Amino acid sequence: MIPFERSRPEGCPSDLRLDRLLAGELAPAEEQATRAHLDGCGRCAARFAALDAGRAAFLAEPPPLRLPPRAPAPSVRRPRAWALVPAVTAALGAAAVLALVLRTRPPAGPTGDAGPTGGDRVAQAEQGTRTKGGDGRIGFYVARGEGAVPGGPGEVVHPGDRLQFTYSAAEAGYFALLSVDGAHKASIYFPAGAAAAPIQAGEEVPLPSSVVLDETLGAETLYGLFCGAPVDLEPLRAALESAPERPPAPAGCRVDRVLIDKRAAP
Repeated sequence: MIPFERSRPEGCPSDLRLDRLLAGELAPAEEQATRAHLDGCGRCAARFAALDAGRAAFLAEPPPLRLPPRAPAPSVRRPRAWALVPAVTAALGAAAVLALVLRTRPPAGPTGDAGPTGGDRVAQAEQGTRTKGGDGRIGFYVARGEGAVPGGPGEVVHPGDRLQFTYSAAEAGYFALLSVDGAHKASIYFPAGAAAAPIQAGEEVPLPSSVVLDETLGAETLYGLFCGAPVDLEPLRAALESAPERPPAPAGCRVDRVLIDKRAAP
């Protein structure tokens, strides 16, 4: 992941502006002024090149698991069987597509019992944060060996497991996925850029890449941010690492929280 800038000389564009330039989101006058600055500033030109290379590296990551289209939900939701065909990962170097079967099961809690029925919804309030329902939520599938299952709150996972995250949103906006692990290290799982990425409305939409879990054990908390604007993510990541007990809840964002339990493989 590209290191984020900590400070910059006065007059230099922020990572957020450079990221929006890459995404083609700047107004014509802003784009012209920013490119003129890059032509005369070697520091910013190098930073812009690093961000551009980071985007290229992100697009070159292993493709996500291919999730099947979701059938219309019945009036009473019951466990369903799913067929899942993942894309071949670069690490395996295979050319054939493996057929995987998703087995719906109750999520396991940190002690192996059934977990809660859903993730907490956290939204900004006048004092701290409060639990709140909302239309934005995150989900994930766990791929292990040649099998994959839908995950849920309290899911027991292991180092080396591959998680394919999804989001569900009633309207278009901007999205980011942050994590704080058992060692209180905060990470930005999605996107690769400096700001929340634009998304369209949809149900269980897979993110364009998956995450392979590292060796850090313990409870890990995942935060899905559904925002109305492309908020800068590095300040949120740094604040989360400094105070893991405080969910990131910037103004204009709705936050969905899911906990998983990372244990050593049996």
